[in-house]
Amino acid sequence: MYTIGEFSIIAKVTTKMLRHYDKISLLKLSFINPENGYRYYTKNQVHTILLINKLKKYHFSLQEIKDILNNYNSEQLIKLLDQKIKEISKQIYENQVLIAQLTEEIDKLKNGGDMMMPKRDFEVNISEQKLIHVVSLRKTINMDDIGTVVDKVFEIIHTNGLEATGEIMTRYFDKDFDHDNADIEVCVPVNTSLEKVTKKFGAFTCAHTTFTVTYSELGEAYAYLMDWIKEKGYEIIEAPFEKYIKGPESSASPKEYITEVYFPIKK
Repeated sequence: MYTIGEFSIIAKVTTKMLRHYDKISLLKLSFINPENGYRYYTKNQVHTILLINKLKKYHFSLQEIKDILNNYNSEQLIKLLDQKIKEISKQIYENQVLIAQLTEEIDKLKNGGDMMMPKRDFEVNISEQKLIHVVSLRKTINMDDIGTVVDKVFEIIHTNGLEATGEIMTRYFDKDFDHDNADIEVCVPVNTSLEKVTKKFGAFTCAHTTFTVTYSELGEAYAYLMDWIKEKGYEIIEAPFEKYIKGPESSASPKEYITEVYFPIKK
């Protein structure tokens, strides 16, 4: 058996963290000497703590690690590791996008420009959003996780033998936007209706505009469109939504993304 100090050296984990693992039942102490209170771990637990360390390095949370240890299953673990690869790949892509944007900003500043965005004019159109059938999923999420909602919607579409027939749309229901707790609904048009799976969307008039730049600058289109609606005497009657004409799924760079912004309105 190993004392908690010895186990700390073996595992490269502080005794404070080991006590925390014991408290949350992630890795319980094997034995406590009732006479002196010394804490001990067994040789078999070396493999467990090394697995915990490995899973932490792979960016699993302590709760996720606890679930894995309590229900160790190779097939399920493969799925979890594959999902983690997708998450890390997404982070790598987002960081590459940031590097590209930062490089552009540096070049702009070196050539006498500045980071303040030039004021742009947008073409605003009025059109009817016809009634369509969509598969949708409404969630309160961190906006960084919107991809998981999109994936779930397409999973529902494929599971039920439906076919996507239009662009992905995201509706925003919050009065005040909260990036960490955004009330959104992802909708994808499909080829037919199916009870308890699809819903109707549309049958209203929209003011809309098109924006071709990175998502981080999309607020400019929103501001222009909201001002236009007020100036023309219209009233916003439903949650605004975006249609993604060209986005991350394409081979385009972020500055070439095309997004349409819609506000349902009435006079």
